Amino acid sequence: MKIRCVLTDSTEYRQFNCFENSIYTLKISKYYDFWYYDLCDLIDFYSDTSIEVVLEIDDSDLFLARQLYGSHRYNEQTLREYETAVMVHSTTKENLKSILSSMKLKSWNLLSAEKSDWEKKPIGALLGDIEDFSNYVMLSGVLQNNEIITASKANKTINTDINQLYVAGARFYLDAQKLAKDSLLLRDGAHIKVRDYIDLETYMIWYSTPEILGIDEHTTPKEFFELSNERFMKL
Repeated sequence: MKIRCVLTDSTEYRQFNCFENSIYTLKISKYYDFWYYDLCDLIDFYSDTSIEVVLEIDDSDLFLARQLYGSHRYNEQTLREYETAVMVHSTTKENLKSILSSMKLKSWNLLSAEKSDWEKKPIGALLGDIEDFSNYVMLSGVLQNNEIITASKANKTINTDINQLYVAGARFYLDAQKLAKDSLLLRDGAHIKVRDYIDLETYMIWYSTPEILGIDEHTTPKEFFELSNERFMKL
């Protein structure tokens, strides 16, 4: 299994993942601050695994990245200057009941092992995601609208329109600072994630659902994202 990494000078994205040249590809732009974190995290995270990282970058850029990265680690126990103290994971309505029952956010592979009627493939498979991603619970910053992913999963098709209609599930707000301190927060260059599961009794701050927000469950990623964040900021 391979991951291809391309360093660019694009002004259109900080990083961009796609399936290109028959391989999962992560493009990282040097135009944006902290590019060296993404690059070095990617290399170091997979260094002791069976997944090969194919680099398409100049040696001089790699040397500079290592100098800027210094003694940082992909699993360091403190948050970085660009990381938020609270991070978010969103899920569909269908998964909410079992999550609240177990009080755990679980990886796709863990759920697949536990449930005989689980999905055949994760939504990321449509984007060419590698199988290893399914071993983790993926997180995003509070200001990143990951409801688009949940909507795509609910509607069973990749759609990046923030105004598409979908049945909203839940948005979990987690203590990222504590996750990092407990050595659970991992960075692979493309994602911030936790292996296997997150114990909500320990790390959850709050969660939103359409019912909690007082809105119809048939909504849009834009509305659910904005109302959830607005309510969370008032807590």
